[in-house]
Amino acid sequence: MRIKIALLTAAMLLISSATIGAQKSKNSTGAKGGWTNYGRDISGAHYNPDETALTPGTVAKLKPKWVFETEGDVSSEPTVVNGVIYFGSWDGKEYALDAATGKKIWEFDCNSPTRSGAAYDDGVVYFGDLAGRLYAVDAKTGEQKWKVRIDQHPDTVATSSPMIYRGRIYMGVASHEEGANLKNPNYACCTFRGGVIALDEKTGKQIWRFYTIPDEAKKIGEATGRGAMGPAGGAVWGTVSLDPANNRLYVGTGNQYTGDPSKFTDSIVALDLDTGKSIWSYQATTPDAFVVGCRNCGPDYDFGTIPLSFKGAGGKRLIGAGQKSGWFHAVDAQTGAKVWSTEVGPGSALGGIEFGNATDGERAYAALAHRSGGAVACLDGATGKILWKTMTPDKRPNYGPITVTGRGDNRLVFSGSTGGFMRAYNAKDGAILWEFDTGGAIAGGPTVVNGVLYVGSGYQFLGVGKKNNKLYAFSIDGR
Repeated sequence: MRIKIALLTAAMLLISSATIGAQKSKNSTGAKGGWTNYGRDISGAHYNPDETALTPGTVAKLKPKWVFETEGDVSSEPTVVNGVIYFGSWDGKEYALDAATGKKIWEFDCNSPTRSGAAYDDGVVYFGDLAGRLYAVDAKTGEQKWKVRIDQHPDTVATSSPMIYRGRIYMGVASHEEGANLKNPNYACCTFRGGVIALDEKTGKQIWRFYTIPDEAKKIGEATGRGAMGPAGGAVWGTVSLDPANNRLYVGTGNQYTGDPSKFTDSIVALDLDTGKSIWSYQATTPDAFVVGCRNCGPDYDFGTIPLSFKGAGGKRLIGAGQKSGWFHAVDAQTGAKVWSTEVGPGSALGGIEFGNATDGERAYAALAHRSGGAVACLDGATGKILWKTMTPDKRPNYGPITVTGRGDNRLVFSGSTGGFMRAYNAKDGAILWEFDTGGAIAGGPTVVNGVLYVGSGYQFLGVGKKNNKLYAFSIDGR
């Protein structure tokens, strides 16, 4: 009897331990073999080390497996979970497709473009749109559970993808207010304050909010007969990365619109996960007050990339991100102190490093979007030294996110250009091993899961590239 009791007790302990372990690991890294949110996991590294089918020796055999057509450009990064793909289109819809066949499972009409990636958790898909709304939708049926505006400012847009961890959604807040004077010449610019929000996953209720512009805007003068407002700006265009081990969140911020300089614009900022309080900030450019059509302002050097975590010298952990200045910056993860910065290429308001950086934990990779010619570069994480840099053959910008796969000598880098080409690079030396003309500009990130590459085609916003309406799935020999 004692033996039976002991065995039952041990079994109960094992079950309890397994349950706790499962709870602790929820949302920690994303499902193995899946791509549960922007950048694959909550670190946003855009790295799939478990990919083994696609290697430098096999990638040249990639061919279209299927192609799905929408009614608008496709520039969102696909999310792949349990054999289903979730992605948005500029036709104002979010789609769910069978990953094996490309057959549509459901579509959800937002009535506004969805250009960023979706996040999946516990049977629910979360995504934003350019009307500034965040949706929670049943992953199987496409039925809406809830929706909220991420900010009450009328020009708010959701270009940041949601990140989910332990029942909370973390998301950046951006705005198109810096171009409001194009719609209304008498607009009194500006009042928007960018930032980060934390929401309850089940209800969408706000838990905390961090503002990149701490003070509310006030009238600061006159501008061509209309009132000028400020301070304003600091949009968060990119997605935040999460660091649960240190209870932190990292975010890259955009330029200021008006007013005296804020310390949080054009910066990499560390926030407390529980409270949203700032821990440290590293500012790369100041002052940088910019709105569309202004003179003697700018230079409009946002951080649109997701902050990455990788090893520095002596194993010290660094946080790094690419900037529209064309520079990649790396700072100490604990203090935010600058460790190194490297110029990857020339910068501009629509150039430099826009949305494309990734890491395999030891090296950082950056996509250059300058209109004089794009490029993909590999940087040593410890020193920032450029190990290789490959110019884009079509001389078009590499605008969107990039992805790294594999381990050791089997690592590949995937990047698309606004000229329409999707390319695979050897991570060892930057050699181009495969390319395919999708027919439209590529501005969304490539997703690689179980030997299949998924990528959207079509991006016309701000005249960046050619339109298209397709989501591609590529596999070896199209099988």
